[in-house]
Amino acid sequence: MRLGATLLGVVLTACASAAPAPDSAIVGAATAAASAASPSATPVTVVESTYGRLVARTAPGARCTLEVHAGPPRYGDTPPGTLDAVADPSGMLTITYPAPPLPRQTARHVLTCGTGVASADIPVAGYPIAAQHFTARIRVAGPTEQIEGVTARPEPALAVARDRDVEALTRTLAAEWSTATRGLSTVELVTAAPADIVLTVVTARTNSYLSRWSGDGSMAIFLFPAADATVLSPDNFVAVALHELGHIWCCSGPDASPDGHWAQPVADPLLQGIDRFGLMNHPVSCIVFAAGVESCPNRFSERDLRAMGFTQIPPPPRNACVDTKDALLAQLAGLKDRLAAAKASVDATDASLAALNAQIKALEARYPNGMPPDVYASYSALIDRFNAGVATERSQVATYNTLLAQSNGVIDQLNGLLC
Repeated sequence: MRLGATLLGVVLTACASAAPAPDSAIVGAATAAASAASPSATPVTVVESTYGRLVARTAPGARCTLEVHAGPPRYGDTPPGTLDAVADPSGMLTITYPAPPLPRQTARHVLTCGTGVASADIPVAGYPIAAQHFTARIRVAGPTEQIEGVTARPEPALAVARDRDVEALTRTLAAEWSTATRGLSTVELVTAAPADIVLTVVTARTNSYLSRWSGDGSMAIFLFPAADATVLSPDNFVAVALHELGHIWCCSGPDASPDGHWAQPVADPLLQGIDRFGLMNHPVSCIVFAAGVESCPNRFSERDLRAMGFTQIPPPPRNACVDTKDALLAQLAGLKDRLAAAKASVDATDASLAALNAQIKALEARYPNGMPPDVYASYSALIDRFNAGVATERSQVATYNTLLAQSNGVIDQLNGLLC
């Protein structure tokens, strides 16, 4: 924290907490349900049918089309409807495709190769998204797009801030997420391919950042470049995105509030500075400095990570900014002690000079018309001591001013840190 910094609570409101995790995933291969009915039809046999992958056997070099029939979620992407492929010279065909999470269901593969058709069921396990690795897609809402629950009107003037925030999010999200989760989770940004979660950026301002859940388990995240009268910094915008992504898994249970946050902030003993309470509290407070520079939490606490399903949680990586701050604070404490000692020396010399000056003035007042030789000798000795004391004090003041300049330099460095 910088010296003289003020605290500003930034409200990062999410909607209801994640739906309970579904039963264990149904994994397995489904064998072909049907081959071509006519003896002259191209032979097609499904060998393996899982969500995201189909393996079949057909005529060598046959051109095939796979249809994926699945019920869509209320929020989020769907798998591709059709895919084209060609069997290899042995007649084997393997098709893989992006498989974003869907509501729990039994979907269907329909494979057509030449004149032959075969179909097979697809067991879809349902939500939640796997925390270890997931994909995300960033999109910008259109100026006339109607978003459920968003009453804020589009503001074209926010387009510059929006584009800056989208650029920062695109450039840093993967690395920031990995660091925030201590390397336990990775997010892969995709553009054209279907994604596990979609982050929609709305060119508007609102005091609520929305994580919307549907009864089918699907989720949508909406981000805004401004909150009320405040345009968010890119650092704050990325922190908001981390927080909202955390809502995929957090927070529920007796320690959580109805809005999906922790009911009470609990400090993580291994986190420091603004990160010490993690990311899943409400509100998340950012530090706003006098120069207008803002720094926000961007690390999940151990409690946050356990809510994501992780049990073996490593210590967080060292925070270079916090380490630098600690070193500077230790240096500043040493300088304060030296400044106090230097000031005590100046004060002592000042008191001695005041006493000598009083003695000199007393002799001058007592002998206005001249002093006897023995008195004058004492008078001259007092003046010599006084002048020597003045020289000493000048040196002491110079030392004090040097220490003060060093102390102010350290304070300037502390004020330049974003932690």
